Amino acid sequence: MAARKIEAEVAEAYGRTFVKGNIPEINQIRCLGCAHCAVLCKKLGPNVLEVVAGVAKVVRPGNCIGDGACMLACPTKAIFLMSRYDPASPPSAV
Repeated sequence: MAARKIEAEVAEAYGRTFVKGNIPEINQIRCLGCAHCAVLCKKLGPNVLEVVAGVAKVVRPGNCIGDGACMLACPTKAIFLMSRYDPASPPSAV
């Protein structure tokens, strides 16, 4: 089996390297709309999330550096994974 080389755009933040292009998927039922994720994301710089109609939404996916800080901030674990963002075919959570 031959190995494949995958090229990815990376972001440097907090002294670490993150793969850009992964965005949070948010379970709309679990989300309380507390905005902990959005506040932390804005404070750290990417400013990807906002609370819209009572639930967190990815509103600026191109800004996401894929660090997953939002997942750690969520008290209900409504942000459960980071998915690849393709502008031509965004995940249903976007």
